[in-house]
Amino acid sequence: MRLCWVVDVFDGVKTGGVISARRFVEALRRRHEVTVVTGGPPGPGRVSLPAFYVPGFRRVMREMGFPFALPRRRLLEDAFARADVVHVQFPFPLGVRAASIARRMGKPLVAAFHVQPENMLRNVGLGSGPLARWLSARTYRLFLRTLYRRADAVVCPSEFAAAELRRHGLAAPAEVISNGIAPSFRPQARERPERHRGRFLVLAVGRLAREKRLDVVVEGVRRSRHAGRIQLVVTGRGPEEARVIRLAAALPVPAEVTFVSDEDLTGLLSTADVLVHASEVELEGMAVLEAMGCGLPALIADAPHSASPALAASPALLFRPGDPGDLAARLDALVDDPALLRDARQRCLEMAPAYALEESVRRLEAVYRRVARPAELTRAGARAG
Repeated sequence: MRLCWVVDVFDGVKTGGVISARRFVEALRRRHEVTVVTGGPPGPGRVSLPAFYVPGFRRVMREMGFPFALPRRRLLEDAFARADVVHVQFPFPLGVRAASIARRMGKPLVAAFHVQPENMLRNVGLGSGPLARWLSARTYRLFLRTLYRRADAVVCPSEFAAAELRRHGLAAPAEVISNGIAPSFRPQARERPERHRGRFLVLAVGRLAREKRLDVVVEGVRRSRHAGRIQLVVTGRGPEEARVIRLAAALPVPAEVTFVSDEDLTGLLSTADVLVHASEVELEGMAVLEAMGCGLPALIADAPHSASPALAASPALLFRPGDPGDLAARLDALVDDPALLRDARQRCLEMAPAYALEESVRRLEAVYRRVARPAELTRAGARAG
């Protein structure tokens, strides 16, 4: 098939929706012709668009490393002309404009749900009060009206994500397809670095942003009875980096706050004792998936606006969201009873195959074939006529 992926950012950014796009496109290109329409420099197999920041949100967008791509009608029309399916990754101005053009051109449209309004609002300083809930509901309606109701199929990374869209009024077919675990995230025999030996190694992985609740992670470690032997390693970049470094420096064992390559990340995931995932807003939780792939259990905030609790290896690996005291108690239980982690590791290895990236790619290909078939039949009829 000839596929056209529309995604504001494709390079460099460590956000789940962008990482997922890169992995899916790389896998799809083994069997299909894939053109990426994105902001940033030109390159093979891509259509380059100018990038821009929204006035008033420039600082936040720059800190997140996520500019929008400026829709250019002619470039989008040219890119879609040969496409069998147009795939829109984000419900931002580029995706909305791409959806409008694809529909006008009669191109089958698949839209992905990777942006949770609650997530966006927390990034700009709004919590979960009445104003935030009102804005969240309005944003869902906007996303549905401008993108998802126009799509032939909507791809959601979890049952939770699909239920959220349906709850807000989605009527289009919703397909649950996990972001998947890339093949590089697998159990590996790695030796711990010297500096981590003799410690209980706790990881926190992801964007250093407010909604990831790294303040809860650090405070939970600080309150642990075993804080003097816990080494916390926080990996990622983002607007909260300076604050996280400041908080982490005050721990009995100062935390490491760093940015690592995927190769180094698999090393950490293969040698750590547990991942702590305190985020309260998640459509799936790629850090949890990657840990699972390496056989590393995750201690997860049991938050109502998060899909990640469904990935917990056992109820003992859930803690009350936003509660560092409960997190500390769960960490203490894991340190005191190593059998809990041994059993959880085995459960992770049993769960991981169901989330293999290749399986997710096959399911996405099936969606593409289904929505493309009417267009293929129309072309065949035109040729026969």
